[in-house]
Amino acid sequence: MALKSLTKGDVRVLLLTVSMLILVYLNLVFTPSLLAGAVHKINDKTRNTMSADIVFQAAGASPVIYQAEELVSNIESLEGVAAVCARNSLGAEIHYESERFATAIYAIDPVKDAQVFQISGTLIEGEYLDPGDTGQVFLGAQVAGADREDLELYASSLKAVHAGSKVVIDYVNGVEREYTVKGIFFTEFVQGDIRAYITEDDFRTMVPPQMQDTATSIHVKLEKGADRALVVEQVLGMREGLKYQTWEDALGVLKSMTKSFDQIIVILRTTALIVAAITIFIVTYVDLVNKRRQIGIERAIGITSASIVLSYIIRAVIYAAFGILAAALIFRYVIVPIEAQHPFHFPFGDVMLAVDVPVLASSAFILCGVAIVSAFIPAWQTVRTKIIDAIWSS
Repeated sequence: MALKSLTKGDVRVLLLTVSMLILVYLNLVFTPSLLAGAVHKINDKTRNTMSADIVFQAAGASPVIYQAEELVSNIESLEGVAAVCARNSLGAEIHYESERFATAIYAIDPVKDAQVFQISGTLIEGEYLDPGDTGQVFLGAQVAGADREDLELYASSLKAVHAGSKVVIDYVNGVEREYTVKGIFFTEFVQGDIRAYITEDDFRTMVPPQMQDTATSIHVKLEKGADRALVVEQVLGMREGLKYQTWEDALGVLKSMTKSFDQIIVILRTTALIVAAITIFIVTYVDLVNKRRQIGIERAIGITSASIVLSYIIRAVIYAAFGILAAALIFRYVIVPIEAQHPFHFPFGDVMLAVDVPVLASSAFILCGVAIVSAFIPAWQTVRTKIIDAIWSS
């Protein structure tokens, strides 16, 4: 009955219904995939420019970790650890002509830091730091300004600083020094681009001997598939007085942004499903109204109400199946490649569509479920009409 209804029915209605379901399914997966891609980008930027997978800090009254080199070496030997670096941070104010910018200055080992983070690969001017550099500073674009008036924080930046410019840095410990800007980086992640970096060798010239082998944070990059909880347990067992944060903890205010994206995804998916339900309901209802007398005759000659209802459910599932299959092919082989070549640009970088097969499959099953319910309700209401009333209805 369902197949006969499809083959003998109006082809235009069939095509229109399937087209509507194609649009519904694309709406169901496209925007959520885009927002999911944005969430992935934020997470990647956090891990690759700010925190790594795990950050260890001192848990006691002292803000520094002593004998940092030994601890870094021990962590590097753990299974599942890809790279480790230590950082020291000092609050400072950077001056250039009449402009000033307050930020944190991070002292790093350029080689080890580049193994954990991707900042060295985001240069827009100059060069990355080399081990042993002194009197050289590596600035984020939001600090330097670099005459890029489109930057989010340009108005409060140093505005016209470029590679080779001379800046003065006043540290919170009272030290004042002049630096040459060796390079400027732009990760397109504001939280990362408001930082500045000097070498660990430069840092040691400003601190007393007891602070030579210290770190305010130790950052650990894990291998893919590594057991993070096990690594944390092993590191905490190496040294007392440590605490840790995961990259999720390091998200800070961005965590609320990603949660908002997740809520938007739920709202958009719900709206798309409601549209699908209304589409199937209307198509089924209109068809039932036009075939009310025919359904009454079918029931009179012995076709059960359950069979009639089931035929409409099968028809709705076939509509949904054609729509889902066509939409999935369009999404995977047309939309995704086009978007990869012309990605959407967010303030934190280019965002690619996140093609998550389980999500696509679950969306398909949910859409089929919605189609079943939307076809069942009007069909069930129709077969409850008395046979004589159905036959003699106009």
